[in-house]
Amino acid sequence: MAIRLPGYRITERLGKGGMAHVFLATQHSFERQVAIKILTPSLALEPSFAERFMQEARTVASLNHPHIVPVYDVGEHEGYYYLSMEYVTGGSLKQRIRDGIEPREAENVLRQLAGALDYAGLHGFIHRDVKPDNVMFRADGSALLMDFGIAANMLRDNSVTATNSIMGTPKYMSPEQHRSQPLTPQSDLYSLGCVFYEMLTGKPPYHGEDTSAMAQAHLREPIPLLPVTLRHYQPILRQLLAKAPADRPESGAALVEALDHLESPEHYTRERARYRPQEAGINGTLAPRLRLKETKAGMSWRGNLYQYDIYLVADDFEQFQSHFPVLRSALQDWHQQRGSRCKGITIKATLHPWISGRVKQYLKELRQSEGLEFLGRLPILLNLVAADGQPIERLAWEPDSESS
Repeated sequence: MAIRLPGYRITERLGKGGMAHVFLATQHSFERQVAIKILTPSLALEPSFAERFMQEARTVASLNHPHIVPVYDVGEHEGYYYLSMEYVTGGSLKQRIRDGIEPREAENVLRQLAGALDYAGLHGFIHRDVKPDNVMFRADGSALLMDFGIAANMLRDNSVTATNSIMGTPKYMSPEQHRSQPLTPQSDLYSLGCVFYEMLTGKPPYHGEDTSAMAQAHLREPIPLLPVTLRHYQPILRQLLAKAPADRPESGAALVEALDHLESPEHYTRERARYRPQEAGINGTLAPRLRLKETKAGMSWRGNLYQYDIYLVADDFEQFQSHFPVLRSALQDWHQQRGSRCKGITIKATLHPWISGRVKQYLKELRQSEGLEFLGRLPILLNLVAADGQPIERLAWEPDSESS
């Protein structure tokens, strides 16, 4: 691609994306190296692509933040649409993930990107394509959020506040993005959560063979658990990867505040040690387990009545939640098969006392969740037991009762 642009001397091609080529060039007026992004000529013939490309230029040029790539110039010359921006030499986040990132470095990158998204959100912009490929590093190691090619202005773009077409990268898209629902800054924070998980583990949180399977994974699968050595970051991931936008941090600033109050790995280990049973194993962890059994519970004029017995073991709250895709499906199948002959449910949960309150609240709210409303019509006996066999709490929820 032999290109001449006024005011620049193009020296080499740096790369190629779906919509544009990126070149290294020298800007004559300042004698500085810049990266020039030029819209692919075939796409430039399509007004919609040219407009989207120029939208990126206008978007980024209006944002001034230390972790958003600065745009120096934008224009069109002899059919070539281009923008020039800072030439970044520290490589991409994708490369760093491949090489391996220390947890503290991953947290630092998370903080920087959260600040960038907070600034963009305050100025009315949603990025819509936060992913490792779109994060680059300066030579000093600071991260830059790149590629606002599909960013949207919440103040003027109706496609953000109304139902819109799917745009983004499925591996990192929020549930509402996969559903083509209205987007908010929390949608970018979900994508950032996917990136953070990948920084910590080397792989994205969800997998799918195609776009449809990937969408179902983001919509249905539980939040994945981090390795035990990184488990102190689990509360942050639980917030970022929440299925509902309202359950995520309100902004990038709120995320940074949550990181500031995050328990240290040492404190997390000490808290776990307080409840570590002797029989739980060398690492003091409980092996996850779920056992389901139907038993007869009497007779009626309709025939046999049935009770559903649930026994589960969980080492922490996220592990407890991980049982529920299977449990939910089993309960729905049981109700579909037995109908009005469902008599009641017993639940015995073996877990650490420090998560018992959250477990109790989760189970209580489960009775009002979509597809399991029938649970509110059944008596439920809940028995919470510590890992050493000591009782924690016994509860009996009567049909349609909202009290605990």
